[in-house]
Amino acid sequence: MAEREKYCIALDGQVFEVSRELYEAYYKGRRKEKYFAHDLKEERTRVDKETGQVTVIPSREDSYERLLEAEKQFAEDAVDVEDAAIRAVLLEKLNQALHTLTDEETAIIRALFYQELSEVELAKRLGIARTTLQSRKYRILDKLKKLL
Repeated sequence: MAEREKYCIALDGQVFEVSRELYEAYYKGRRKEKYFAHDLKEERTRVDKETGQVTVIPSREDSYERLLEAEKQFAEDAVDVEDAAIRAVLLEKLNQALHTLTDEETAIIRALFYQELSEVELAKRLGIARTTLQSRKYRILDKLKKLL
């Protein structure tokens, strides 16, 4: 087969005569660009000529936006199983420790940490000084710390 003598590249409506090496490099680059811009991102189908069976070739890369448009589902951020197990054990220990407290101590802990009352508010309700309440709170927390 005879080798072509002229190699031309069309750019911006103009045709330029180039060497064979430049022509091959240009079209190789264009093919590579098409591969990255289209071939990787698009799902393709292939039909077997003999059997007529259609084979879907999934895309190798896709954008988040396109997947959302196609209503694809995404897995939620999973909780680490080990962390969940440790948390469950600690919560159980805390629950057991809370049951060892007196009714007054339990009431103080519930008000401060579960109902999120301030020390000033709770001290007024109980009719005691805030510093007294604070020292009771620290004593209760130390007791819980030792139990845990």
